[in-house]
Amino acid sequence: MKTQDEGVYVTLSELLKFGYMPKNFNIRPNAAVLTKLSGRHQSGMRGRGMDFSEMKQYVQGDDTRNMDWKATRRTGKPYIRVYNEERDRNVWLVVSQMNTMFFGSKERMKSVSAAHTAALMAFKALEMGDRVGAVIYNNEDVKFFKATSSKNNVVQIMTEIERQNHLLGAQNASNHKGTLSKSLKILSTLAKHDDLVVIIGDGRALDKDTAKHITRINVHNDVIAALVFDPMEEEIVKSSSLFFTDGVDTVDVNSSDKQFIRRYAERLTGRKETFGQLSRKNALPVLSISTEFPVLDQLYEQLSLNRGRN
Repeated sequence: MKTQDEGVYVTLSELLKFGYMPKNFNIRPNAAVLTKLSGRHQSGMRGRGMDFSEMKQYVQGDDTRNMDWKATRRTGKPYIRVYNEERDRNVWLVVSQMNTMFFGSKERMKSVSAAHTAALMAFKALEMGDRVGAVIYNNEDVKFFKATSSKNNVVQIMTEIERQNHLLGAQNASNHKGTLSKSLKILSTLAKHDDLVVIIGDGRALDKDTAKHITRINVHNDVIAALVFDPMEEEIVKSSSLFFTDGVDTVDVNSSDKQFIRRYAERLTGRKETFGQLSRKNALPVLSISTEFPVLDQLYEQLSLNRGRN
């Protein structure tokens, strides 16, 4: 039985429970990512970086792509550089708790689904031995956490998500969207090479600046977008009297009006196309996270370990 606030606001204990659940999805390289924005397709990720281990003389069967031509010319004998795969990497979470996330017509608010996604990704990264860092933002504030392999650091990240989540309310009227750009600007200086960046939000704050930051980060790192949506955003309820409010002003609209339906569809299509163009330009995997279903089930469906092995 649901409590009054369940699905509306998230609690720290709720987020920490994800740490003990089986997480049968894959955020390793070459995971199968299914996107509803640009069709179902596999999108391979760059993977972890490689650490130089040693120099050795070439023998038949060695990978010629690792030839060290300077050493070969200097010694007159073929040498290759040997690399070991890094055991861990930085996984950065960029989590939105903006006012547009305080909406839900089904099981939970978009803000809660985003929090669940962040918790599952964070604890999965810890299981894999990766370091977890985060940038959590709303319409006014940005909170940054360094990437560490400490569970205590993840608890602090979840605590901040809970704090910002509980600041949300129907009375919030701020439309400032620059905090996403600020968050990504911070990350563009921190995500150096072969990090994984997971951007979790509804895409409403995407603009030219954020797109530039994402493109810059994606050059040397893996970027996944987890796009949180509510079914009512996809197909608005038709009513002769439908009330919308930003917490201050209220508007009564006829959502069954053909002109209103056309304009709404055009804006929705425009937002999807903007995100779709960014996804295609950067070969950016996009996860679709609905408020209607448990996030864990959706991550399994789209990042299944079985799909990753196919």
